[in-house]
Amino acid sequence: MQFPAAFRRSAAAFAAVTGLILAGASTPAFAAQVPVNYVNLGDSFSSGWGALAPTAVLNPGYLSPEYGGPACWQGGPDDVALFDQLQSVALTGDYACAGALVGDPKSTAGVPPGGIPTIAQQAAKASLDGALNSTTGLVTLTAGGNDVNFGQIIGACAADTSAEATGCQAATAYGVALANNVDVAGTVGTIRGFAANAKIAWLGYPRLFATAGESTTVIAGGGVMTAAAAAVFDQGTDQLNAVLAGKARSAGAQFVDVAPKFNGHEIGSSASWFNLGPYTQFNFHPTAAGYSQGYYPAMVSSIKPSQLVKS
Repeated sequence: MQFPAAFRRSAAAFAAVTGLILAGASTPAFAAQVPVNYVNLGDSFSSGWGALAPTAVLNPGYLSPEYGGPACWQGGPDDVALFDQLQSVALTGDYACAGALVGDPKSTAGVPPGGIPTIAQQAAKASLDGALNSTTGLVTLTAGGNDVNFGQIIGACAADTSAEATGCQAATAYGVALANNVDVAGTVGTIRGFAANAKIAWLGYPRLFATAGESTTVIAGGGVMTAAAAAVFDQGTDQLNAVLAGKARSAGAQFVDVAPKFNGHEIGSSASWFNLGPYTQFNFHPTAAGYSQGYYPAMVSSIKPSQLVKS
């Protein structure tokens, strides 16, 4: 705190200012800080999906008012809600949808009933609503996991009981190959076409499974897969993040690595921040703690929203 220094003013200076006020002279006006206008896009990791479990199993999520139909499922409270509470941030729209793909960044047409909007379609809807425009200063998103069939890779690794997890290795390698084809540049370009002045932050994915050798590991693989498969799967997550990071930075966006914040809190650790159990669609998604203690601090420390405000 710097209050003592701030209040150590000389009597002469105080008297001079007081004299100006009493004389009716105008005093310098302090410019108000304008929060950065913020829009969130993305898939289930951006939509706060797992933060609802387990209490919302019978009513999983809510229908996003942006779509007016069963196209966009969201959860929360999550990192986006916490980010919005900062004085330096003003959330103008949350358009993230569980199950969203990067898909074709050129396709911004309306979403058919029952469909899940791609990232480009989310951005187009946000623009149509007036939430995403030239005044937008920040856009965040997670995307790419659905494009590489994240869920199917988990299934393949869970079914692999071989000593070297060869089946899991093949599945993760195929996922990384798919990641190389994800059009991150096109997606960033589409977003920037709606919000030319926005900082775009592409968030990564956390490692899901505790591995052997970690001090916090209770059971490597969390009982979902073998220790060997868990190590392979987590390595695949690192490779996916590396591909997305390289593509995002090349496109002029920032990549936010959240994995370090989740270290020691994977599935199978003594204090997991992930859903696992009879939660069906919530499984393998962060809990409320994962969003508040994992994603949120990673966003704050990397994006530094206070530096984006304008006077």
